[in-house]
Amino acid sequence: MPQRFLITVVFFVSFSVGCHTDDREISQGEPVKPGETVAVPGEKGSEPAGSQLRILSWNVESEGSDPATIAEQLAEFSDFDIIALSEVLPSAAEQFQNAFGDDFDGIVTRSGYNDRLQILFNTKRFKLVRRLELDEINDDRHRSPLVAHLHDNRTDQELLVMNNHLARGNAEYRTTQASQLVEWARQQSIPIVAVGDYNFDYEFKDDTGNDGFRAMLNDNVFKWVKPDKLVDSNWYDPEPDGKDNFPGSLLDFAFVAGPATEWNTVCNVIVRPNDFPDDQTTSDHRPFELIIDN
Repeated sequence: MPQRFLITVVFFVSFSVGCHTDDREISQGEPVKPGETVAVPGEKGSEPAGSQLRILSWNVESEGSDPATIAEQLAEFSDFDIIALSEVLPSAAEQFQNAFGDDFDGIVTRSGYNDRLQILFNTKRFKLVRRLELDEINDDRHRSPLVAHLHDNRTDQELLVMNNHLARGNAEYRTTQASQLVEWARQQSIPIVAVGDYNFDYEFKDDTGNDGFRAMLNDNVFKWVKPDKLVDSNWYDPEPDGKDNFPGSLLDFAFVAGPATEWNTVCNVIVRPNDFPDDQTTSDHRPFELIIDN
């Protein structure tokens, strides 16, 4: 399914009945070949030390993948501190949490129908202060942003972690959602990390995104953590003819706001062997990692 994720972690997801539709214009940009650049879990170094924070974000494609297969793949990322998932089937949420073992707990949105948002965190490091589901940023047909307000026991820092999945088939409403996120973030005083599938259609060739992308960066409230190397994050081949209709583009993003804009941040799209093209058991999105040294 194409979808162009004290410490508080926020995830935002928006659901659309027409989520299988796509309002992108086909880009003729140079394709990024799967596997051209390979980032693997933990590639940035060994075990995280001190205040380093490692966040994984992934759209796991709800009804287009097999939960058991996704759970097996998630277990490969057990060294991450926080995991933000979008397009989570309600029946699969517990299975995904269990993939990380007894040291992880999590929260899931009530909104989103079969495309929920989920945030998981290591309870040895974090205490959940509160959970927020921002229903005011939802027209009842989409997913409300999910925020985990976390306290880091290692650093005594508070953080808001947000997981988002913005509208796919409604460009105007997607832009509205982005503007609402900016206004919400403007009112917060503690660091914000916002990840997820934003459907901002960022094209490598032109270095541009859609109106929602521009709205998200309005007034520099949010700072985009641009991947070190741009790698296509979504496979879209409805024909199917074995070719990605939108090569060289991003749907998945990491942003920081508030005091977090001063932190050292690194983002990488994670490419695994044979991940694209996907099949009926695997996701049509690649996961990405956000590494923070604060």
